[in-house]
Amino acid sequence: MKESFSYTKIPEDSRIGITCNSLQGERREEDAEYDEPETIRAIERAIERKGLETIRIEADLDCFQRLREERPDFVFNIAEGVGRGARESQVPFMLEMLGIPYMGSDPLTLAIALDKARTKEILSYYGIPTPRFQVLWNVDDGIDSALDYPLFVKPLLEGSSIGITEKSLVNDGRQLREVSKELIERLKEPVIVEEFLEGREFTVAMLGNEPRVLPIIELDFSSLPEEKRFDCFEVKWYLDDDKLVCPARIDEGLKRRIERTAIKTFRALRCRDLCRIDMRLDADGIPNVIEANPLPGLAPDPKENSRFPKACYTAGMSYDEIIWAVLDAAVRRYEGSSHIQSP
Repeated sequence: MKESFSYTKIPEDSRIGITCNSLQGERREEDAEYDEPETIRAIERAIERKGLETIRIEADLDCFQRLREERPDFVFNIAEGVGRGARESQVPFMLEMLGIPYMGSDPLTLAIALDKARTKEILSYYGIPTPRFQVLWNVDDGIDSALDYPLFVKPLLEGSSIGITEKSLVNDGRQLREVSKELIERLKEPVIVEEFLEGREFTVAMLGNEPRVLPIIELDFSSLPEEKRFDCFEVKWYLDDDKLVCPARIDEGLKRRIERTAIKTFRALRCRDLCRIDMRLDADGIPNVIEANPLPGLAPDPKENSRFPKACYTAGMSYDEIIWAVLDAAVRRYEGSSHIQSP
């Protein structure tokens, strides 16, 4: 069934900035989160078809000066930032300093969501299920004996499955040390180690600020070897075409539990306008939050299986409607007609 949206009228003389990091050449692990030129152009066209002017601003070292000079009326932000750490907060901080309204979550939420441990600490405070974990800051750090194998090892401060390979699932201390050592030394950042949940995996897209849960996606790993049934860099970017099931084939009870967990996570992290939440079921069938992504990918080509658009397409939306609905949610938020609710 097609979703229904009513849009706020944005003045026709508005200039909409698009802040982005554009991918140059073939996708590599170090720039995996950057957007394809086709994605940026598709966003521009969607906004321009509403009669608005767009201004593309690359989120590089010249970004702040460009924003000062151009002074767009509103910014559609998809910038990943540069470097490591809280890089997704860089452009929103600039926009806050300049007093320019923008789409998406604020710098604090983006910084927290990119730090997997900080995210899980907040989830735990609000009673939202998430796997038990530990951060390893050095290769010689010991593992908490309370954690049960198998364990899953991934970089603390990355997205887009960067650093996650078929070796990330470890069954003993030797494997844990090897994988942790390689990641810490290569990426120059800590790793997070969490208990691996054997249950089904889902991703949940949400739109708006009294968030609307879009059709749930299941990640079907049944075609993969048993020891590789999880999301890794290769699976996400190269084997994604046949493992996303949307809408997920689940009963109404599980659907409601997943939706409640997603909305509670959205509010606990103070996400704005859009978000995507990844979950796995534990042994009791309870949805556990694995990660939150308040800056999800928006690739337009359905064949690329970009997960936020895929959920929107399943809801009957066109790509232009996706972009306009996200922009509209942000505009309404600034107008005060939409608000963020407490967890």
